[in-house]
Amino acid sequence: MESTRAVGTARSRQRRAAEGGAALGAAPPSAATAATEATASRRAKRHGLPLYYQVMRELKEQIVSGKLGPGDRLPSEARLTGRYRVSRVVIRQALQILEDQGLIERQRGRGTFVSRKVVDDAAPRLSGSLEDLIHMSPETSLRVAEFRLAKATPDLAEVFATEVDTDLFFVKRVRLVGERPLAVLTNYIPFEIGACISLSELTRQPLITLIEQRAGVDIEWASQVFEAVSADAEMAELLEVDLLTPLLKLTLTVYAADGSVVDLAHVFYRSDRYHHHGYLARNRKGEARFWNAWESARATPPQSEAATRVR
Repeated sequence: MESTRAVGTARSRQRRAAEGGAALGAAPPSAATAATEATASRRAKRHGLPLYYQVMRELKEQIVSGKLGPGDRLPSEARLTGRYRVSRVVIRQALQILEDQGLIERQRGRGTFVSRKVVDDAAPRLSGSLEDLIHMSPETSLRVAEFRLAKATPDLAEVFATEVDTDLFFVKRVRLVGERPLAVLTNYIPFEIGACISLSELTRQPLITLIEQRAGVDIEWASQVFEAVSADAEMAELLEVDLLTPLLKLTLTVYAADGSVVDLAHVFYRSDRYHHHGYLARNRKGEARFWNAWESARATPPQSEAATRVR
């Protein structure tokens, strides 16, 4: 008897759950969707992030990447609840953050839409070379966040070929384009070079040009390394992005003509505002290399001989 009652109760619960799902318009998640949601949940727990923050970041990524364009309608709260397998409270918290950031607009009786103000901004198309740090367009400005003396750590002492605890100058600046952060630049420079540069100049000119103009150092070459990193709390605040947002990090080591290092720079670019644009030419000289890269200073591809003849 008790067994029959238990079965009846279980079936009743299943029926009510199905009716509730139908009333909300939320279909049961597919196996692929469930796997994705489970992965997201594990990732959130691993990073110690609240569920609403994880949901917000995934929706924001769809908006920033253009998968959801201006004016597009977001799924209903009920559908989002089913998709992410979280409560409505979690979904509402996530949507509230997106609304506060101006990314979505909620219209009573109609739904939630991507804000029409979310458009592709005028971010520079960067070539990924040293010229990106030197060129200052009229829309570009620099804000100094930190300028101080720093003691050389063992790693820094090795880079600058100096003793540990030697005085270096450290400067941290935010590069803005159209009054919005594009990158954070941190630089270590030798004391004798930093002593020639004023704080006010750091807001008007690239550091590389100041090193040559103020310290009289001839810069000969530089090495650059790109890597992907996640925004920590400080970078998230300076770049106005969410915690753990993917960033593109450039490590630049600048050498003078005598072989000494005159600048060690770490540049953290907002990945949603960085667009790498370069050109490659087919190498037909029979070498192992398939492509040749054109110089970044060339804004457009060089014309072929055939194109020249046509003109």
